[in-house]
Amino acid sequence: MVKKLEQVAGQLAARAPRRFGARELGFAAGILVALLVAGWCLFGGGSRVETENAYIKADKIALAPEVSGVISIVAVRPNQPVKRGELLLKLDQTPFQLAVNEAEAHLAQVRNQLLARRAEYAEAEAAVEQARKDAEFYRRQLERNEKLRRDTISEAQLDEARQKLEHARSLIAINTEKLSSLRAELGGNPLLPLEEQADLKVAQAKLDKARYQLSRTEITAPTDGVIANDVPQAGEMAPAGVSLISMLGGEGMWVEANLKETELARVRAGQQAEVTLDAYPGFTWQAQVDSLSPASGSEFALIPPQNASGNWVKVVQRVPVRLRLYPAKEAPTLRAGMSAQVTIDTSEDDKLVSARVAGGEGGRVVLSE
Repeated sequence: MVKKLEQVAGQLAARAPRRFGARELGFAAGILVALLVAGWCLFGGGSRVETENAYIKADKIALAPEVSGVISIVAVRPNQPVKRGELLLKLDQTPFQLAVNEAEAHLAQVRNQLLARRAEYAEAEAAVEQARKDAEFYRRQLERNEKLRRDTISEAQLDEARQKLEHARSLIAINTEKLSSLRAELGGNPLLPLEEQADLKVAQAKLDKARYQLSRTEITAPTDGVIANDVPQAGEMAPAGVSLISMLGGEGMWVEANLKETELARVRAGQQAEVTLDAYPGFTWQAQVDSLSPASGSEFALIPPQNASGNWVKVVQRVPVRLRLYPAKEAPTLRAGMSAQVTIDTSEDDKLVSARVAGGEGGRVVLSE
């Protein structure tokens, strides 16, 4: 394209009348230079977006205990590489083991109590059944004695028969009330399996909680990575929920490039890019634009800018763009925070824009070299 512009400019200069003076020739040369610069920006240098405001990023993981306790073992040191599942820190397990023992004893006690209540319920049922039989027997005996009263039965014998009948009836009432109480203690259903009894479920839940808290006394690495500089010491008190160890994930490092808002129009996800680091100027990483932030970096600042004030100065904002690095053989070691220079190839996007303007057959856009 640049060569075509040069040819057109040469033809115009050849056709120009010889009577033009130095002033006219200078004006024509200025136009030629402007055309050359515009062509280079549009079809050459304008097909790339570059920035040195870029840095290597990695996942930062803050590890905190879920329970409070005294640190007994610190198994790592600063800047130490660790593998997934490796022990990092351990709290004193003594109080948590005692809690587990207590919960286990309580569970056994509740189980025994439920078994005893079941036995009592069975005894009460048998007592009610026997009392009903006795009451029926004494009732019939009293009726027979009353019929024989005039001849052979004395008043004292009748009183004794009445007393036995009342006693049997009172036993029925007492044991029936006992059955109701035991039935309530057994969850309303004496035949319900022990594992489904509410008291046993509560005791089992307490035991599970105690065992879970015991398991939380060990902090392990959630992924491969490197321990940061802040490492606690054995003997320190570790409050629950307070970060004790920080680590950087060793997998999936990326580049965060802060591009000017005026450069974002031609940047799209999926575009290819090149990344070089100040630490390794002789090595180039191939990368791909992964995503663009939905807001500028200032929107996420702790103290966002107050543009409503009277002393307002317009500043070009920068928007973070995330780039995914391709694996590279014999690549140097990446470290989070390293400065980088990013060059994004937007030539394909420029071709798409030109094709959309030109149009295509059947509403389709056809790219051509």
